[in-house]
Amino acid sequence: MAVDVDVWDRAAAELAMRGIDLQGLYDAPDAVVVDSGRQGHGKLLYAMPFGMALPSKKFMDSDPSGKRYNYLDLRCSTHEALTVQDVLPPSIHPDTLQPYRWAGMGHWTRLPQIPQSLLAFWVASMERQEPQQADVPSTADWEEIRSALAYISPDVSREEWVKVGMALHHLGTETGQETYAAQLWDQWSQESGKYPGSRDMATQWRSFRSDKSTKVRIGSLYRMASENGWSRPVPDASSFFTAASEITEPVQLTNELRPPPPELDLDLVPAILRRRADEIARGVGCDPMVPLFAGLATVSGALDARTRLQLKPGFKVPPVLWVMTIGDPADKKSPGSRPMFSVLNKLEEEDRPRYRQALQVFEALQARHEAAKKAFLDAAKDPEQMLAGEMPEGYGDAPVEPRPLKIVVQDITSQKLVRHAADQPRGLLCHLDEMHSWAEKVTDPRSGEARSAWTQAYESERYEMDRVGAGTISADNYAVSIYGNIQPHVFSDVVKSMSSDGLLQRFIPIVLRHGHTRKGSPIPEALTNIAEFEQMVRVVFGLPAMTYALSPEAAAEFDRFQDWYETQRKDERLLRSGPVFLTAFGKLEGMLGRLALIWHVMENPYSLHVSGDVMRRCADLIRSFIVPAMRYTYDSDLGGVSGFDQWMADHIIQHADATEISLAEIKSSARRRLDKVNQWTATEMILGSMHPLEKAGWVARMDDGSEINRGRAQWAINPALREMFSHHRAEVIAAKQRQMDNIYRLSTKEKPTVHGYERTGTTGD
Repeated sequence: MAVDVDVWDRAAAELAMRGIDLQGLYDAPDAVVVDSGRQGHGKLLYAMPFGMALPSKKFMDSDPSGKRYNYLDLRCSTHEALTVQDVLPPSIHPDTLQPYRWAGMGHWTRLPQIPQSLLAFWVASMERQEPQQADVPSTADWEEIRSALAYISPDVSREEWVKVGMALHHLGTETGQETYAAQLWDQWSQESGKYPGSRDMATQWRSFRSDKSTKVRIGSLYRMASENGWSRPVPDASSFFTAASEITEPVQLTNELRPPPPELDLDLVPAILRRRADEIARGVGCDPMVPLFAGLATVSGALDARTRLQLKPGFKVPPVLWVMTIGDPADKKSPGSRPMFSVLNKLEEEDRPRYRQALQVFEALQARHEAAKKAFLDAAKDPEQMLAGEMPEGYGDAPVEPRPLKIVVQDITSQKLVRHAADQPRGLLCHLDEMHSWAEKVTDPRSGEARSAWTQAYESERYEMDRVGAGTISADNYAVSIYGNIQPHVFSDVVKSMSSDGLLQRFIPIVLRHGHTRKGSPIPEALTNIAEFEQMVRVVFGLPAMTYALSPEAAAEFDRFQDWYETQRKDERLLRSGPVFLTAFGKLEGMLGRLALIWHVMENPYSLHVSGDVMRRCADLIRSFIVPAMRYTYDSDLGGVSGFDQWMADHIIQHADATEISLAEIKSSARRRLDKVNQWTATEMILGSMHPLEKAGWVARMDDGSEINRGRAQWAINPALREMFSHHRAEVIAAKQRQMDNIYRLSTKEKPTVHGYERTGTTGD
């Protein structure tokens, strides 16, 4: 069957009344969509239940002029149970002259079955007459109709007189008040000298029909009255809303717009790392997640990457981790993460005397080697030696040039990364303070970056890179841990391109919580555990490369995790989770081992067996935090909310002193946010953002949607908002005014004032 949408807003409204989210159908992971390229139009394809076929159903409406239009089709068969046909890609659309194309995340060879809610709606529509668009509520405002009739002379032409009667007949029939409507028409007609009498009036009334071809709606009566000077009274905005106690609070609404990021149980984390992260978070004023996972990356970079943890026979994992914090520019990601890496920089600095001494020894050995080589060649050319057939002794292998200790790399190319790794078999830590440029490089085929070189760095195995100019670079243990900071909009832009080969899914995504960013309160270093943390990192750095094993308790915990993993993996596939999330989910067993290895060396570095407690806590971390974080980022596009949704909520709060707001007014206020989209897309964004506000009881749609194609829509603003959320409203207005003042701080002109702000001083500062 096909769901053919011809007028998006009208179709979405019709389905929404039946509890069906049209946009949700389009966004489903298995949705098969036919795109014609026409805005407001679309087509969804579904498989019907086995052996079932329903007759096609058209849903019709009328525009303000009375012209009929089709806004939604459910197509499957004819009423005679014959088949119907539909146009599919790559056929050419007759209007756009462009080919239809496939869209959606599903595939036409695997049609999903029609949702039960949609099927039930279809069946129900077969059992009732076509729903009619009512111009007034079913409880008609007869006083309003009387006021409109007062502006229409009963001495109009017969055609218009009949039209008034038909409009009243249609409304009376629809509301079950036909007798009252007939009396109203008769009373109005009696004021004319053409009044035909009650018997003829009754005969004329009985002749009216409400079929498609002859019915006239009450809108025609209103239009006639408007042409004679009548205007429809403005409704009381408070009548649109429920009781104040049913209005959604701003914080609750924000959580509904964007579900909060998952919370981490800090008791699971090694105590020494937890304490140091909390100190930096309080001192800087950032989310503790930033220093916490930066510290985890620090230990990963300090530990010799040739170390392994054997989880099962033949299944060993290295201590390589990739961590990515996702937060806005003001979330203090850089100041919160840099202090954790300082100990690694100190280790590099402390190695410089050793390197200088080793370099001097190398230069002496190299000079000796060159002299021996020269003596050997000279002896080989001596005629007496040649006649005697003797060869002089060799001059030995050349000395290996020492390399300075390198633990942390930053802005680096893949070729340089492999070269560093060849010199540093113990591994590297790549610190990407801002991942934007790095993400652009690895996703741009013109950049020359070897993307596979980055992907292989996660595995900690032997790697060779062949280049025409540089030759072959061999790294015996190519291991690179990564810690990076990225902004949400950058993440959204690159998530598709970076996930195609699993590069992105190797990262542990850490979504920062805005409520934890605040003013910092620095703590004197003497009162912190910085020395304890740095000593722990130094101990980890000094450990030799070795293979750790699981204790019997840890092995049992790992088995239990694998049982959970297999059950959960089947559920995720059954529920058709997104491919990006599923790819990330598939790496959880190895990730558990990597985390357990790093936590073990932090807590008990000299034991060769990982404890059951460490394995249990790491498994709990993955189940309770990492998997929800992956789902939050990879399977729902950071919660499925845009900054525009939040802006709209704040905008309505700011304008809560008004009784209503129009689509045009919103577009004017949001012009900077909508400057890169066309008018139709802007309208769709606004309607989509207003929908949750309507559900929350903040606004109510006043128009019937018939003029949305002309860019006209109107909402009533709940008058209770201003008083109920006065504190939140004041905060929003003050924040916007401070932002405006900062923009115009150097301007000599009078600073503009945002809506609702009342200046108390002369400077506005």
